[in-house]
Amino acid sequence: MLRAVLPAPTFPPRGFTLVELAIVMFIVTLLLGGMLLPLSAQQDIRYNGEADKSLVEIREALIGFAASHSVADGKPYLPCPDTNDDGVEDRPAPGNCPTQEGRIPWVDLGLGRTDPWNNRFRYRVTPAFSNNVTGFVLASSGTLRVCTDSTCATNIANNVPAVIISHGKNGAGAFNSAGGTNTPSSDANELKNSTDTESDFVSKTMDPNYDDLVTWLSPNILFNRMVAAGKLP
Repeated sequence: MLRAVLPAPTFPPRGFTLVELAIVMFIVTLLLGGMLLPLSAQQDIRYNGEADKSLVEIREALIGFAASHSVADGKPYLPCPDTNDDGVEDRPAPGNCPTQEGRIPWVDLGLGRTDPWNNRFRYRVTPAFSNNVTGFVLASSGTLRVCTDSTCATNIANNVPAVIISHGKNGAGAFNSAGGTNTPSSDANELKNSTDTESDFVSKTMDPNYDDLVTWLSPNILFNRMVAAGKLP
């Protein structure tokens, strides 16, 4: 018996649905937006991100330093600043640091030398946390503050053990890689972050006059990490 062979079914060509087309247009818009962003602006965003990442790494390295360095009775301490640009903490004699502010001791911490703009990271530490004879304890109190502007009418953080700063793209007041110091900023908020005798620092949203990136060691986080490491109480 002969059987009829039916032709294979055919389907009309399928195009994009409205939803798929909308998704494609959205992706294309994002791509075009990225391409339209000036190259300098893209670089600024990338450099700021790299600086933020470095600040987090420095903060973690300082905690790691305290966890691995102890005084005679086992209490931890933070490093002194580097003041002669050799990357090593400057502590000519046991006890307090001769200077509480300077560059991050990048050699001691095992970190890179500069921020993305080729300047050193600024570092200020409280004496009670950097003395390598007495160390610090749970009752130790930092003397540094972080505020929202130069008047320090509103504080972000009090009793801070240490502050770390990248002076951003303009580099005003930063320690440069040649061993010198850049011209200070005329902006009161940036000037607060580059004055060696200051115990108050400013962390705020960037604007045309302010592009510093600031981070600090929280005393509570530092204490908790030292307890977990068996260094305190």
